Amino acid sequence: METKKSNILSEASLSLIAAALLGLMIAFGFIVSTATAQSNTTEANSTNSATATTNTNTNSSSDNPIVAQIDAAIGAIKDGKSDEGRKHLFEAEKLMEGKPSIADSEKRVEAAIKALSDGDSNGSISQAEEAKKSLVAG
Repeated sequence: METKKSNILSEASLSLIAAALLGLMIAFGFIVSTATAQSNTTEANSTNSATATTNTNTNSSSDNPIVAQIDAAIGAIKDGKSDEGRKHLFEAEKLMEGKPSIADSEKRVEAAIKALSDGDSNGSISQAEEAKKSLVAG
């Protein structure tokens, strides 16, 4: 009978731990989102034009050939052209090779290629977008 009580206690503990982790993940995501929104607002206020800030960010990312390849891959995958998207991801990866400062982005692109190979278009797009964010921020 004691074993049964231990199992029940273990299940309750696991439930509490899972709920706590979920709460932390939600809280962390909210904090990051709030910080990003405040950062964007400050940036827009400092230039006195949110549109100018957006245009500057868009132009700078399109000047980067790696980001351009990632953008093309995301667009192709969203349009259902997985093979074309895969080609763009491989091209982006090739452009990243030998550059330790962008190793995290390269790993994200590799994960996007793997996800696409596994048939997970949404996962591939998500990884590619994270790679792009890392490149644009750095």
